[in-house]
Amino acid sequence: MPVKAGERLDPEATRARILKAAAEVFGRRGIHAAGINEIVEAAGASKLTIYKNFGSKEGLVEAVLTDRTQRVRAWHHEAVDAAPPGRAQVLAVFDLVATWYAEAGFRGCAMMNAATEDRGQDGAPRRLAQDHLRFYRELFERLLAGARDPGVTARQLVVVLEGATLISAIDQDPGLGAEARVIVETLLDAAF
Repeated sequence: MPVKAGERLDPEATRARILKAAAEVFGRRGIHAAGINEIVEAAGASKLTIYKNFGSKEGLVEAVLTDRTQRVRAWHHEAVDAAPPGRAQVLAVFDLVATWYAEAGFRGCAMMNAATEDRGQDGAPRRLAQDHLRFYRELFERLLAGARDPGVTARQLVVVLEGATLISAIDQDPGLGAEARVIVETLLDAAF
């Protein structure tokens, strides 16, 4: 939504509007393909406002990914906390992502997409993607307390989760969530 000249806005609302618009543009076009002018137009904000808030395009990318990380973690914690303890909590994560795969316009994991675009650089996208994977490993390891080898099973669950996310995005196949769940049930049967 464009802002009229001279209109004063809440700085947090402006920042949130820019983050939302940038996430949409980056998700649709890719980080490298998206230009700052496209984000300016989508956010209804000036270049000056964007640079004042984020310092650079790289700073904006990092802020978008950090915001996404916080929202994804809260989303997963809410699903896990609502499930009964034990394997149901692990399955809740996969049930949750299955609904995500079915959303219109599903494009896969923003973290992994950004890290792939980072092409071996050690920038924020790669660092944040590594942190994202670590979050999942630690979450699953915690949920697998009492399993034979929680570290190994947690890593296998991350492979299933990220693999299903990637394939679902590429094939536009929302049914992959159910297939991933079957694999997870097999892994859990073997782990306990």
